[in-house]
Formats: sequence, structure tokens, C-alpha cells
Amino acid sequence: ISLNYFPPSKGKREKWEPNLERFMQQFGTQPERLKNLHFAFVVLLRAFAKASPYLYNYPFHAGDAGEDEKVAKLVQRLLDSDVMGSCASVFEAFDETLMFKEGDEPSTLTTLKSQFKGVFHNISQVMDCISC
Repeated sequence: ISLNYFPPSKGKREKWEPNLERFMQQFGTQPERLKNLHFAFVVLLRAFAKASPYLYNYPFHAGDAGEDEKVAKLVQRLLDSDVMGSCASVFEAFDETLMFKEGDEPSTLTTLKSQFKGVFHNISQVMDCISC
């Protein structure tokens, strides 16, 4: 979903659909962007999975009781979905504890943290063109 690729509610289309041309513009010639996006997705899902016991009964408060209930149900639905179970092995693709491990040489930790920041900086650049 890109900034200039309007959702169906704007009257351009009746439903969501793939935009292969836009995808190729953003990722076709720069595969590292797709790898960075995948990495961010894995980190996000891993964090979500680790926080799931807390999130499952979290009291969401957005200022509208109807929206609060809707958000809570959507979060519970995601937590209960097959996605979280089927992705369990993917969560192991990144182990954030390596960044904070005691006993490693300072240069190793600095390099790892620098690479981590670099990946997220690249992801931020890709996400600048995406509208939620």
C-alpha cells in the first residue's frame, strides 16, 4: 500500500488488490529492501509473540468504548490465529539477546548494534512511501 495507491474507500477500486508495478518500483531492483522489510516483520512478530500473555487481556483505551472493544478483539484474534503458531520457527531467525549478551567483546556488541540500527534506518526509508 503506497502513498499514491488509494484504498477502496476512496472510490478508486472496490477492493484491495496487488500493485505489481509499484512493488517492482520499490523492491524489484533493490532486494535488500525486501530483506530489511522481512527482518522488521520478524522482529515485530517476535515482540508481539513475547508480549502475547500481556496483550491478550490488555485494557485498550482509545477514548471510544466501541473502538476499544474492537481493538481488543482484533488483537485477541491475531494472537489466536494460525499466523502466530505457524511463524514460531521464523521468530528464531533473529535473537535480540545476542545484542545484550555479557562477556562479548565491546567491538562485537557495537558492530551488532550498528548493523541493527542500519537495517531499521533502511526500513524507515522504505516505509516513508507507505501509508496505513
